[in-house]
Amino acid sequence: EAAAAAAAARRPASDAPKPRRSDPRRDKPRAKKGRAGPHPAASSASASASAAAAALPAATTLHLPDTRAFWAAAAERVPAAARYDARRVEAAARGLEGSLLVAPHDRVEWFLALGELMAIGDEATRRHADALALLPRPAPMPVAYIAQRIDTDDPLWGWQVRHAASGQLQGFVTLTRFTTWSADFAWDSSSRESGMPSARLSNARLRSGEPYGVDPLSHTTSGEGLAEVARARGVDVAELVNLNKDLYPGINSRSKLLDGTRIQLADPAVADLDADCSRKDTPRTVAARTRLPLDDLLAINAARFSGGLEADTPLDGKPLLLRDRESEVDLPIRGVERAGGAEPPPPMPKGKKKAGKAGKGRGEAAEPAGLRQLDEDCSLTALLAQQERRGDPTKDGVQWTRIAEVGLLASLGGGGTLVRYALQRLKEEGHYHFAVCQATLAAVGFYERIGFRRVGARARYAENREGEWTGYRHWAEADERTVAEFGDTSYLMALDLREWSAGPALELPVADEYPAVAADAKAPDLRRMSYEGGTLAYESGDGVVVSLVPVADGPPGSEPELRMDVTYEIESILSHRGTGRKLEYLVRWVKWPNPTWEPWTHLVGSDDALRDYAARSGTVVTWQRSHHKQKE
Repeated sequence: EAAAAAAAARRPASDAPKPRRSDPRRDKPRAKKGRAGPHPAASSASASASAAAAALPAATTLHLPDTRAFWAAAAERVPAAARYDARRVEAAARGLEGSLLVAPHDRVEWFLALGELMAIGDEATRRHADALALLPRPAPMPVAYIAQRIDTDDPLWGWQVRHAASGQLQGFVTLTRFTTWSADFAWDSSSRESGMPSARLSNARLRSGEPYGVDPLSHTTSGEGLAEVARARGVDVAELVNLNKDLYPGINSRSKLLDGTRIQLADPAVADLDADCSRKDTPRTVAARTRLPLDDLLAINAARFSGGLEADTPLDGKPLLLRDRESEVDLPIRGVERAGGAEPPPPMPKGKKKAGKAGKGRGEAAEPAGLRQLDEDCSLTALLAQQERRGDPTKDGVQWTRIAEVGLLASLGGGGTLVRYALQRLKEEGHYHFAVCQATLAAVGFYERIGFRRVGARARYAENREGEWTGYRHWAEADERTVAEFGDTSYLMALDLREWSAGPALELPVADEYPAVAADAKAPDLRRMSYEGGTLAYESGDGVVVSLVPVADGPPGSEPELRMDVTYEIESILSHRGTGRKLEYLVRWVKWPNPTWEPWTHLVGSDDALRDYAARSGTVVTWQRSHHKQKE
């Protein structure tokens, strides 16, 4: 039965989604012996993903007598091993010449390639950062995030790019139907929470002549000390210490600074206010004088005026905030120093003219360097809001039936061709009208070149809908009140497939079977798979273990489902606080630098670590009727 459930053929993009019997993003995690569930130190993306990537509480793990045979049969569908070094994989050609595509048939095949996906994802991030000298260096996708997407995206389809001769993985892309999990979700590019007003104000300042990458209120270091920064920028060093002591505890006038350290030169709360405001000013007159969009000025200032703020509200000398730094997105840039002015502009969209010969004498307005591609008039966001959706956020999620999502993407070259190929297939099929993606900050320019624009959305992350509206956090749990645990507002980008100029049709070779993988005897097997207790597990090597287990949480006699179980390995328990249901432990994780406070439910099954802590601290932990009790 497990084999039959797992070996179902890949569903076409237009199929109705297979119902989930339980929402994996809301269920409490179960830790395996010696390990525990989620912890925020795994980065915002992995923390939110791993909070649900565990066995379901109501589920029963199936220990079938033929489980080993099932895994053996599944493994026969993919190459026997992946023994090669990702750093030595040949980059794919821009048009993917010399490579071929393989479409995995189901989640099992994606799971069996998890080690390769992680290795190529890490290597793609490294090569991208090195090639462009990006600062700050972007972080690769965490293993828990990739595993959770493979587990939860429904339907799941996509392609792996493999070298035609060596069979080594060179890239991959997955697609799914866009699904939201929050109690309240709204497409919205107008509210401050969405981050879009701040982005449009940034574009407006660039159009008004502000140099791209030059911030008069900060300085990014390149080998100098704090005293040298003060002399170069004409600021008192004691003032710099006071401005930056909260950002860098222990900083003093003799501090030497690492390259890329950003030093505040002035207090933004004061410097970003309209210094020329008069008693007769209104938001409308300020917008006209500063050449900034009126609606966006109103959006970022509304909370500062308790009596309400409209276009013609008299300001009576109270200055407007002209910049919303809290909502700004700090994209990685090329080169070492942001203030150096050497940052090359992002690629220009088709039809736009760069400054220079092409634009002279033809009445063409040159787009300024650094301009981001945004839903400036909110029209694309409005179209997204009109799309049909169905589902319950507390069960299967709200599925936007005409919106596809690019789920996972990594490539050692040819990424643009791969994504265009996927989007052309969507456009040709005609079922999906839009495509969206949650862009990593280092990939924003990549998606802009394809035609994506940033759009806005906001959500309310509280089960009883009493939470505050905030910017949409991708993969945040819908009933979680502490939204800060799930990272910053998503850089949500969208593309209208019906209006998209797809370019020449791409015909790429798609293989029916995986090519044989050329082995490197000196390299470890990237699969890192082990079989124990009836389940197959991938061990990342950094304290994260991903297992694929058959579970049954439906009515008696129903078919089991294969689900991901992501656990983190505990190094030791350091302390505890609270009692009863509020009991928490301070946990140090294997290969993670900082310990985190975790509720006792995240340590269920971590008996060895709990016994060791009890022996060291004199705390005795007992279990009675599923209630965790503590005795001193």
